[in-house]
Amino acid sequence: MDVFKAVIFIQILASFCVAMVTSDESEGAFSLADNEENAPDQASLLKLENDTTSSLKNLAMCRMGYGVMDYYPIEDNYYHHQTCFWCYFFTPTHRRKYDLKIVTNKIELSDGKPRLDVMFSDGNDTYYFDPDDDEGWMAVTSSLSDVLEAAKLEGCCREAVSCCERNLHAFYMQEGEAMCPATWDGWSCFSDTPKGEVVSFVCPPHAYKGQPECALEGTKTCWPNGTWARDSSGREQTEYATCSHRQYHLINYYWEMAMHAASMVALIPALIIIPYYRPLRAQRFLLHLNLFWALFFKAFFSLLDVAVLRIPEYTETNTLMDNNTAGCKLLVYLTKVFSVAVWSWMLSESLYLHRLIVAAFSGRGKTYVYVLVGWVPPVVLCSSWAISRALLEDYQCWLGDQHGDDRHLYLITELPKLVILVINTILLANMTRVLLTQMKSVTDDGAVANKRAVKATMFLLPMFGLQFFITFVVPPYTTPCIGMHVYSFVATAVDGLQGLYVAIVYCYLNQEVKNQVGRTLHHVRGTIYKPLSTSYATYDPKTEVSQIHSSVNQSVDS
Repeated sequence: MDVFKAVIFIQILASFCVAMVTSDESEGAFSLADNEENAPDQASLLKLENDTTSSLKNLAMCRMGYGVMDYYPIEDNYYHHQTCFWCYFFTPTHRRKYDLKIVTNKIELSDGKPRLDVMFSDGNDTYYFDPDDDEGWMAVTSSLSDVLEAAKLEGCCREAVSCCERNLHAFYMQEGEAMCPATWDGWSCFSDTPKGEVVSFVCPPHAYKGQPECALEGTKTCWPNGTWARDSSGREQTEYATCSHRQYHLINYYWEMAMHAASMVALIPALIIIPYYRPLRAQRFLLHLNLFWALFFKAFFSLLDVAVLRIPEYTETNTLMDNNTAGCKLLVYLTKVFSVAVWSWMLSESLYLHRLIVAAFSGRGKTYVYVLVGWVPPVVLCSSWAISRALLEDYQCWLGDQHGDDRHLYLITELPKLVILVINTILLANMTRVLLTQMKSVTDDGAVANKRAVKATMFLLPMFGLQFFITFVVPPYTTPCIGMHVYSFVATAVDGLQGLYVAIVYCYLNQEVKNQVGRTLHHVRGTIYKPLSTSYATYDPKTEVSQIHSSVNQSVDS
């Protein structure tokens, strides 16, 4: 617990003890490892609940756990304000720009019981922690690192209210019924729980930095004596350790880095081979080369993105994403530019191949047109996205896209990908139809024609990007993390290995490329390994046949 939280917690507890005069709540600190015999007896631990039974019948209340372990009346929104404070209290310090100044007062509600009222001051004004108070909530939002953190805090406050509405019945318990009472623990809601049971719950979104990608579960234990489990300091304890996404993300990040690294290694020779050989400087190879460059830089910047921005989030305390620097936003921008460029170049390649196969007599089109289609839209779209993020959602290095927010800025770059995918699907279907017709015209065997058409279609799939239909639908964050691991591994492999597949199919397996590289290798072998006899070999590039000549025959003929 940081210094701010420690000071505030001590201040509140001290005031709470004076106001409530409930010394029984601070008795008998013990750890979760203690067994039932070492735990305080039921009478001492339930004294607060027993003392408040009469007031519960006259005043609607909801319970706050953690170190408070008391019932908050809903009168005058007292419960709403205090539980929202605890939501703020549990917001990590590094997710705040500065700490609000906490103010505490003693008040009495209609039940006549003295209570502690927690507020905060901003200048000369004091406010409650209340999302419905626009002026006060603006001050709370301004104190947090970004609007995403503010949205999570608001969600926590409103969930606390919903918890109370669901569990109001819990406070009209039958006499002698030994159950752990319905409770809001500061992050999660728990209903009445039979003694001796362990409650599992889905970890809430506000327990994470950013938005959770999958669902993990925490636990809360109801001891056999009918009280919630407590830690060594006597505070009620909820087990959130199992909610950590650290291992989940690190495994995914290392897998993603491996996929991008494999594509980069596969693309480097292709990027050298195509411009090196003059016969390969034809239009279609130049288009392939641009796609290779887009794939290479996408893999390069994605690898940097993971290594520099994402992994440190789980290995360091003060990160670039927390500082939201210009350098990290530039890295995210470049990563997105080349990611979109891969899609636009897949469209260029599709248009070229469609024109070549379907409209062969109209020519192949101008190269500069394909270049414009490949490079201009990514720059325009991503620049528009970057300006929108800078003006509207300038936080977490522009990585914290909220797919559920009202602005939907992610659609600026994601929607064009969907449009390209639809266009490429239509183009490929039409090309398959034309290929099938042409093949049937040269063979009477329909099965053979169909097989060749299917083979050609499968060959074109990675160029058209249709493999992304496999992972088109992203599972919701409520999906268990094991299922999301499977999805992430498949999606990352499909995306990250695209450069490897395209380099192999459209470069290394291409017959023209193999011929050019074969000539070079033959020349290198002829240079390194000197002839061991008087015979020497020459290579005819036109016939690809080695001609063996004898120096003896040449001397006789002469």
